[in-house]
Amino acid sequence: MNSNSKWFSQLASRWRLIWFSLPGVLLTLAIVIDAKAQPITPSDIKVRMQNRRTWSFPAAGVYFTSEFSGARLNGCEHLGGNEFKLVISPENIPINRSPWYAFKIWSDLPKTVTLRFTYTYGEPRTRPWLSHDGDQWKEIANADYAVESASRTAVVKLDVTPQPLWVAAQEMIGLKELSVWTDAKMRLKFARSSIIGRSIEGRPIRQLIFAETTIPNYVFIMGRQHPPEVTGSLGLMSFVDTITGNSRLARQFRREFQTVVVPLVNPDGVEHGHWRSNLGAVDLNRDWRPFAQPETRAVRDSFLSLGEQPGAQPFLLVDFHSTHTNIFYAQPDQLPIFPADFTRRWRAAIHERCPEIHFRRDDSHNVGSATSKAWGYEQFRVPAITYEYGYDTDRKLIRQASQVAAEEMMKLLLAELHSPQPGRRDRQSP
Repeated sequence: MNSNSKWFSQLASRWRLIWFSLPGVLLTLAIVIDAKAQPITPSDIKVRMQNRRTWSFPAAGVYFTSEFSGARLNGCEHLGGNEFKLVISPENIPINRSPWYAFKIWSDLPKTVTLRFTYTYGEPRTRPWLSHDGDQWKEIANADYAVESASRTAVVKLDVTPQPLWVAAQEMIGLKELSVWTDAKMRLKFARSSIIGRSIEGRPIRQLIFAETTIPNYVFIMGRQHPPEVTGSLGLMSFVDTITGNSRLARQFRREFQTVVVPLVNPDGVEHGHWRSNLGAVDLNRDWRPFAQPETRAVRDSFLSLGEQPGAQPFLLVDFHSTHTNIFYAQPDQLPIFPADFTRRWRAAIHERCPEIHFRRDDSHNVGSATSKAWGYEQFRVPAITYEYGYDTDRKLIRQASQVAAEEMMKLLLAELHSPQPGRRDRQSP
């Protein structure tokens, strides 16, 4: 093999060549790094790995299991009769007190059981959600749930049968559900997909770009840095569904903007039922300065490769999360930013069209902090918003508000694009 052939062979082993076409645009060749899994060493995993198992209590005829994706149950003890103690522990401490648990329970005969959820760190935060098939979920009735604040114990009454009952801190939108959604989106004719990196355990970090243009006007969207934040995923999916819809507004937006979406930044954390961290015991939304973790490095590198290419104009970065209430964490309006005054105008438009929801706004922007919001603003000088839904926010309202938010975002950015302002590179269509 001559030197040129050897060089090309080595290059081909490290890169993938992807051809794609866009309506009305010449065929384009994109070269994408083939992000292969790196060997895992014990030193890479810093968390306390849970022991997934099945607990059998034949005398009571009751059984529990945590042997499925997204499950977390750290201990189970029969207290006598039909009463059981469940232990809920995080993957590492100190950690944000956002407890996650998920398990299945069944019995030999129909009966009512009492479960005492004991938290080794933190305290009860949300009422359990229940499902008979893992797909359709319903929050437990108030009458069947109580909290003993002195002992940080939640007491739950459940009717169980030989059919397994799923019990989780929130409805489960895990690897399977997000993969199904992502697969459906990548089949859209104007979608491009790639693997931009891999997690510590080798799971792919998937990225989608939705556009009917090659004009480099970018909106960056990401989600699920924190594993339990299901309402953030619900919001992200509805938001992106609207951008990729068939409305006149969405089609016009795709002809002028490229929307870059990373729906699942922390797949290992979601798989293992973590409260907050990746397998490196790091809160990924505190890693946007050191970039010590492969997941944040992958997203950073991809966003920079797009946003810093010649002629590129980023407009917005949105990071979907969940917390105790609906809130926008953003930059103060007086900071130099493009588009100017966007967050205030966007939030006002959402409230006007969807008065059933209210988003608080927190402008305590900490320069130099290691969050995606701080990094996005400092890197691109665009609005970089941590968009949070409450854990208990009505799910139908989340979908409705996210649709409205996406529509109002598209309107504002299209108007901005066609109203050139000093200091902005013009990226309008010819």
